[in-house]
This record gives sequence, structure tokens and C-alpha cells, in this order.
Amino acid sequence: MKKNILTPLSLIAMILIFLGIGSAKAAILDIVPNNQSILLGDTVNIDLNISGLGDLSADSLGAFDLNINFDSSILSFNNAVYGNQLDLFGFGTVNGSTPGMGSVNLFELSFDSISDLNTLQVDSFTLVTLAFDTLTTGTSPLEIANVILSDASGSALPFVVNNGTASVVPVPAALFLFSTGFLMLLWRRQDGR
Repeated sequence: MKKNILTPLSLIAMILIFLGIGSAKAAILDIVPNNQSILLGDTVNIDLNISGLGDLSADSLGAFDLNINFDSSILSFNNAVYGNQLDLFGFGTVNGSTPGMGSVNLFELSFDSISDLNTLQVDSFTLVTLAFDTLTTGTSPLEIANVILSDASGSALPFVVNNGTASVVPVPAALFLFSTGFLMLLWRRQDGR
């Protein structure tokens, strides 16, 4: 006689749901804008946003560590500017960005108190704004990976991610021709004085 393995698993799942463990609210990590076109030679700025936190209440964000993966043949990481919601009173944070081949690791740890983060941090904000230089035409994924989020007390926060893309397009021929013609006129004008 075979035992029904679904019954004990179903019982455990129902207990977890009853206790609230299986129904935790998840924070949402977004690449914004999630899809954009950039001219070759320009710099692209993307925001890494978080939402779904408590609005001026727990759960707030106390720290994060994650990677943004991209196509290094299309984009080159330039810099990162961190938001202000993990540094509510200007105490500072420990943060950094470590670029690698096709990836940049981003992390930040707040020095604000648990009660300050839980009562003063808003429910959605920009974690970091990233700047990438364009190298060649093509479409690069912008993927959020290896994510660790913790609340103000250091407990893990559940999350979901929404990745994005950046499409690098060539400079339009008409714009190139116009620019070249304009430069020629300026040169001839200076030469003819």
C-alpha cells in the first residue's frame, strides 16, 4: 500500500499559510526605465528602484547586496549614485560598487536606527542610479541577480525582480550629415574672415 506524500506536504503548507509565513509581502526591485533606446556614443542612466516596503512603517530596508548583469560588449559601467533612504539623517552608509566583466556588484548598509528606518523610510524609492557608456550597437539585458535584501533589524526580506534592457542604436545618418555640414560651414566662415 502506497502512502500519499501529498497529504503531509499539504498539511505543512496550510500551517505555514495559517502562521503567515507563506504569505509574506515581497519587495519589488525594478530597472527603470525597463526598456530604452540610446544613441551610440551617449551615456545611459538607469534607476534601480525598490517598492512594496512599509510606508513609514515596517518592513523597511536596512541593507542590500546585489549584482546588475549586462552585455559588456555593448555597455561599459561608468558610475553609481546611491539614493538617500538608507541615510535618513546623514549618518552615512557603507556602500560601494564593484565592476566586473559584464556585471557590477552594488551594496549598501544603513547606520540609521531600526525605529528611524521603520517610521521614516517611504515605501518606494531609488536605491541607486547607474550610468553606462555605450560601446557598440545592440541590445543589452539589464538583469538583477544574486540579491540579498534585509530589513532594518537584519532579517531577510522576500523580493521579486523586474529586469530591463538597453538598446544602443546608431546615430541617424541625417543627423550625422547635418552635423557635418554645419561644422563645414563654421570652418569656411572662420577661414573666410
